[in-house]
Amino acid sequence: FYVIDHVERLIRPELAGGALLDVGVYPLNFACMILGSDPVRMESSVQLTDAGVDYQESFTLHYANGQMAVLSAGMGSRCDRRCLISGTKGYIVADNVNNIHKIELFTGEDDFVTPKDFPVPAQITGYEYQVRSCLRALSKGEIECPEMPHAETIRVMEIMDALRAEWGVKYPFE
Repeated sequence: FYVIDHVERLIRPELAGGALLDVGVYPLNFACMILGSDPVRMESSVQLTDAGVDYQESFTLHYANGQMAVLSAGMGSRCDRRCLISGTKGYIVADNVNNIHKIELFTGEDDFVTPKDFPVPAQITGYEYQVRSCLRALSKGEIECPEMPHAETIRVMEIMDALRAEWGVKYPFE
């Protein structure tokens, strides 16, 4: 994502620091939107800082149907933030996991050379969708948004908590 290993909220355990909760949630949520938030198994590798927070990690979510999501996050290097969804007939590239601006589909019909582009609505930061959804829910007297129900938010947090537990990352207030 970005070189952010100097940002205080990321390097201090008492501030719930680490890459996973800050930038790792984006690829994790993307994978959950595509494949579901019910992996049957997870495998991971992590590099911790001297303070005990996750500096960088890779993790794989395995699903009952044989699908896998292979994800990574870190705070000490740059990357292009692209997402790749591969299938038997082609693949999709989304250009920025936390604020997608372009989606391309590559198939065997064009020898995987010329993508079919899918337009993405104009956006500023990507968070405007959340704001609009929240405003719609509030105007209807609802306490959660249908696009991201509380149960799904909790499930994503449970996955991150399980990864942190596997790595031995525990915050002082827990």
